[in-house]
Amino acid sequence: MGNTFLNLALLIIFQFSIRATFSMKLTTILTDQSALLALKNHVYDPEKVLETNWSSSTHVCNWFRVSCGSKHHRVTALNLSGLELVGTLPPSLGNLSFLSLLSLTNNSFHGRLPVQLSNLRRLKHLSFGNNSFSGEIPSWLGSLTELRSFFLDNNNLKGVIPFSLGNLSKLEILILSGNQLLGSIPSSIFNISSLQKMDLSNNMLSGSIPSVSHDLLSIELIDFNINNLTGHLSNDMFDHFPNLKELHLSANMLSGRIPMSLFKCKKLQIFSLSYNQLEGSLPVEIGNLSMLQRVYIARNHFEGNHTYY
Repeated sequence: MGNTFLNLALLIIFQFSIRATFSMKLTTILTDQSALLALKNHVYDPEKVLETNWSSSTHVCNWFRVSCGSKHHRVTALNLSGLELVGTLPPSLGNLSFLSLLSLTNNSFHGRLPVQLSNLRRLKHLSFGNNSFSGEIPSWLGSLTELRSFFLDNNNLKGVIPFSLGNLSKLEILILSGNQLLGSIPSSIFNISSLQKMDLSNNMLSGSIPSVSHDLLSIELIDFNINNLTGHLSNDMFDHFPNLKELHLSANMLSGRIPMSLFKCKKLQIFSLSYNQLEGSLPVEIGNLSMLQRVYIARNHFEGNHTYY
């Protein structure tokens, strides 16, 4: 009698567990579907791409530009780049909790980035370039610590670059060019040892370029062109960039002399310092940069008659 009761209890628990698991899977799939349908309802879709390809009658993993993982069957990638979409991002987009890639590049999305996107803790690639997003770059982006690439270029963003971006310890590509960003370059960004490319050009950044106290072995491109940066380039500024290939500092208000540490960047290919207030002479050590292809130093206060070569 006792064993019969125990077996019956175990059977009930097993059936309940199966139903609960099935219900949870169904709920999460429907959560992803609901989030994407909310996005569809927030945009004007002139080519009717989403209207004709996103339907509740079709499994969400088969929708246009949507990819799902094989293990959990959740949405892991959403690539809507170049579809001429116009609209805002719904808060429910933050419910796509398994998302690792989100690309909305080359559309006309506008408004502020909803704070609910901070829930996308698995996100590795975020690309919002060439849209019309406004407001400030939110500090909560620093909590997306799995990010490898981050594109917010060519939008209408204002305010300062949040110090919290320095928390993105796995970041490899940071592109914030073509906005209206103010203030200084946060020193925390130079703590990201994995960083390969950093483009903050064509903004209104001011102050001096932060000093670096440790090697950044991965950095290959630094582009601070077309800002309002001032001050001298510190003597040891380039001691820690042994693999730097491109340095773009043109169209600022930098002064002083070219630091000798620059010539430790043996892999340098492009060197742009034109339209600043630099002085002195061009060091002969530039001839030791055997991989150098282009140098731009015009419109400074150098001795002699240097243009570019």
